[in-house]
Amino acid sequence: MEWTDTLMLEPAPPTKVTHMRIPREAMEVRVAQGISLICAGNVTHMGMTDALELLRGFRATGRRIVMCDTSRLSAGRQLGQAIVAEGCGTIVISCGTSGREVAIGARDSGLDLANVVVCQDSKAACELLANRLLPGDTVLLLGAEQHACDQLVDLLDRRASESHSAAA
Repeated sequence: MEWTDTLMLEPAPPTKVTHMRIPREAMEVRVAQGISLICAGNVTHMGMTDALELLRGFRATGRRIVMCDTSRLSAGRQLGQAIVAEGCGTIVISCGTSGREVAIGARDSGLDLANVVVCQDSKAACELLANRLLPGDTVLLLGAEQHACDQLVDLLDRRASESHSAAA
């Protein structure tokens, strides 16, 4: 999927998808409250590189944010460095068994301390994300399970409905 000049989400031409090693069923693109979410939960090590390439090539008008759940990934500092170098990530939120190592790698690659966060689990990471996201941001949920993506969408919808009711 890709953004077009009309800001509509449309299927990418087949030539752009055939080189991807990530199975289409392993990745999902959603839009919630003006925020693009790329959910890449069941990725292999090779698939992580492709997911970061997709993030870099995504037409983001805002920040490129990566939430990395290392509970099911074997990841370390190299992934944190790749998120910044290959994915052009501007904010990294990590959790799971190697979350701290991913954060150290992102810091080593030049991200400010304020833009690198380690959370206890994916639920805490989603809550943090929901409070920091702005329309135009693109978020790659790397290694996160489907329920984390659903939870983030619910939190964003809830935040939007609360702001609408407060404005009224």
